Amino acid sequence: RLTGITGIVNGMDVSEWDPSKDKYIAVKYDVETAIQAKALNKEALQAAVGLPVDRKIPLIAFVGRLEEQKGPDVMAAAIPQIMAEKNVQIVLLGTGKKKFERLFRD
Repeated sequence: RLTGITGIVNGMDVSEWDPSKDKYIAVKYDVETAIQAKALNKEALQAAVGLPVDRKIPLIAFVGRLEEQKGPDVMAAAIPQIMAEKNVQIVLLGTGKKKFERLFRD
């Protein structure tokens, strides 16, 4: 039965999330300007969240729901090991289950 069924795509709308038009990033870019602009956007993010601004430091970012299916418990368990082994910055943005929100706040 094909009628009456609608699929819900678990993805992003590429017209809405177009980096050449995105109002939420510091420097807009396209395929020609991506490398330089992404470095500038990284610096803008580092400054905005109070991290040392340095293009050479790897930056790991997570933006998403804090729900079991996204693996926040796995991420939380990995963070101490990552931080101990490397000079790295981690930025997390998300809401969800209170137990996961508390986990990352503490």
